[in-house]
Amino acid sequence: MEDRAPPVFAFGIIADIQYADIEDGLNYLRTRKRFYRNSLQLLRNATRRWEEQRVRCVLQLGDIIDGFNKSSSASEQALHTVIGEFDKSSADVHHVWGNHEFYNFCRETLLASPLNSAAKAGSGSDLLANDIYAY
Repeated sequence: MEDRAPPVFAFGIIADIQYADIEDGLNYLRTRKRFYRNSLQLLRNATRRWEEQRVRCVLQLGDIIDGFNKSSSASEQALHTVIGEFDKSSADVHHVWGNHEFYNFCRETLLASPLNSAAKAGSGSDLLANDIYAY
Protein backbone atom coordinates (compact mmCIF):
# COMPACT_ATOMS: atom_id res chain seq x y z
CA MET A 1 0.00 0.00 0.00
CA GLU A 2 1.27 3.42 -0.94
CA ASP A 3 1.76 6.08 1.76
CA ARG A 4 -0.20 9.20 1.00
CA ALA A 5 -0.01 12.62 2.56
CA PRO A 6 -3.29 13.79 4.04
CA PRO A 7 -5.17 16.33 1.94
CA VAL A 8 -4.26 19.93 2.57
CA PHE A 9 -7.83 21.09 2.19
CA ALA A 10 -11.18 19.36 1.65
CA PHE A 11 -14.39 21.03 0.56
CA GLY A 12 -17.91 19.95 -0.28
CA ILE A 13 -20.23 21.02 -3.06
CA ILE A 14 -24.00 20.73 -3.20
CA ALA A 15 -26.56 22.16 -5.61
CA ASP A 16 -30.27 22.07 -6.36
CA ILE A 17 -31.53 21.03 -2.94
CA GLN A 18 -34.90 22.58 -3.89
CA TYR A 19 -36.54 21.84 -0.54
CA ALA A 20 -40.27 22.39 -0.05
CA ASP A 21 -42.54 21.03 2.65
CA ILE A 22 -45.01 19.70 0.08
CA GLU A 23 -46.08 16.32 -1.25
CA ASP A 24 -43.96 14.63 -3.90
CA GLY A 25 -44.80 15.73 -7.41
CA LEU A 26 -43.54 16.02 -10.94
CA ASN A 27 -41.01 18.41 -12.40
CA TYR A 28 -42.07 21.34 -14.57
CA LEU A 29 -42.13 19.20 -17.74
CA ARG A 30 -43.97 16.43 -15.86
CA THR A 31 -41.32 13.89 -16.89
CA ARG A 32 -39.67 13.09 -13.55
CA LYS A 33 -40.87 12.58 -10.00
CA ARG A 34 -39.69 15.13 -7.43
CA PHE A 35 -39.20 14.31 -3.74
CA TYR A 36 -39.35 17.76 -2.13
CA ARG A 37 -39.27 16.78 1.54
CA ASN A 38 -36.67 14.06 0.99
CA SER A 39 -34.19 16.68 -0.21
CA LEU A 40 -33.70 17.59 3.44
CA GLN A 41 -32.63 14.02 4.23
CA LEU A 42 -30.20 14.08 1.31
CA LEU A 43 -28.71 17.28 2.74
CA ARG A 44 -28.38 15.59 6.15
CA ASN A 45 -26.57 12.68 4.48
CA ALA A 46 -24.20 15.10 2.75
CA THR A 47 -23.59 17.03 5.97
CA ARG A 48 -22.78 13.82 7.84
CA ARG A 49 -20.30 12.82 5.13
CA TRP A 50 -18.67 16.25 5.20
CA GLU A 51 -18.15 15.91 8.94
CA GLU A 52 -16.58 12.46 8.46
CA GLN A 53 -14.25 13.87 5.82
CA ARG A 54 -13.42 16.98 7.90
CA VAL A 55 -14.55 19.28 5.14
CA ARG A 56 -13.63 22.89 5.94
CA CYS A 57 -15.78 24.67 3.38
CA VAL A 58 -19.01 23.89 1.53
CA LEU A 59 -20.18 25.59 -1.65
CA GLN A 60 -23.96 25.59 -2.03
CA LEU A 61 -24.47 26.32 -5.72
CA GLY A 62 -28.03 27.59 -5.72
CA ASP A 63 -31.67 26.56 -5.69
CA ILE A 64 -31.58 25.83 -1.96
CA ILE A 65 -35.40 25.90 -1.78
CA ASP A 66 -37.96 25.20 -4.48
CA GLY A 67 -40.02 27.84 -6.25
CA PHE A 68 -43.24 26.17 -5.03
CA ASN A 69 -42.59 27.74 -1.61
CA LYS A 70 -43.55 31.17 -2.95
CA SER A 71 -47.14 30.23 -3.85
CA SER A 72 -47.78 28.87 -0.35
CA SER A 73 -46.01 31.77 1.42
CA ALA A 74 -43.53 29.26 2.86
CA SER A 75 -40.28 30.72 1.50
CA GLU A 76 -38.96 32.09 4.80
CA GLN A 77 -39.80 28.92 6.74
CA ALA A 78 -38.32 26.65 4.06
CA LEU A 79 -35.11 28.68 3.98
CA HIS A 80 -34.92 28.64 7.79
CA THR A 81 -35.34 24.84 7.77
CA VAL A 82 -32.56 24.24 5.25
CA ILE A 83 -30.17 26.76 6.80
CA GLY A 84 -30.76 24.98 10.12
CA GLU A 85 -29.36 21.79 8.58
CA PHE A 86 -26.31 23.62 7.23
CA ASP A 87 -25.76 25.18 10.67
CA LYS A 88 -25.22 21.69 12.12
CA SER A 89 -22.03 21.39 10.08
CA SER A 90 -18.70 22.66 11.34
CA ALA A 91 -17.77 23.69 7.79
CA ASP A 92 -18.10 27.26 6.55
CA VAL A 93 -20.92 27.35 3.99
CA HIS A 94 -20.88 29.79 1.09
CA HIS A 95 -23.96 30.27 -1.04
CA VAL A 96 -24.52 31.10 -4.69
CA TRP A 97 -27.97 32.30 -5.68
CA GLY A 98 -29.89 30.37 -8.31
CA ASN A 99 -33.13 31.08 -10.12
CA HIS A 100 -35.19 29.52 -7.31
CA GLU A 101 -33.76 32.04 -4.84
CA PHE A 102 -35.10 34.78 -7.11
CA TYR A 103 -38.47 33.03 -7.49
CA ASN A 104 -38.81 33.23 -3.70
CA PHE A 105 -37.08 36.47 -2.70
CA CYS A 106 -36.19 39.89 -4.03
CA ARG A 107 -32.52 40.90 -4.20
CA GLU A 108 -32.79 43.13 -1.12
CA THR A 109 -34.16 40.24 0.94
CA LEU A 110 -31.38 37.95 -0.26
CA LEU A 111 -28.75 40.54 0.64
CA ALA A 112 -30.10 40.59 4.21
CA SER A 113 -30.42 36.80 4.45
CA PRO A 114 -28.05 34.01 5.53
CA LEU A 115 -27.56 33.35 1.81
CA ASN A 116 -25.42 36.49 1.53
CA SER A 117 -22.01 34.88 1.76
CA ALA A 118 -20.21 38.14 1.00
CA ALA A 119 -21.53 39.69 4.21
CA LYS A 120 -20.81 36.51 6.18
CA ALA A 121 -17.22 36.50 4.95
CA GLY A 122 -16.72 39.98 6.39
CA SER A 123 -16.34 41.59 3.00
CA GLY A 124 -17.95 44.72 4.33
CA SER A 125 -20.61 47.10 3.16
CA ASP A 126 -18.63 48.16 0.09
CA LEU A 127 -19.76 45.00 -1.67
CA LEU A 128 -23.34 45.44 -0.54
CA ALA A 129 -23.37 48.94 -1.99
CA ASN A 130 -22.38 47.48 -5.35
CA ASP A 131 -25.33 45.09 -5.14
CA ILE A 132 -23.43 41.88 -5.74
CA TYR A 133 -25.17 38.64 -4.98
CA ALA A 134 -22.57 35.89 -5.34
CA TYR A 135 -18.85 35.34 -5.51
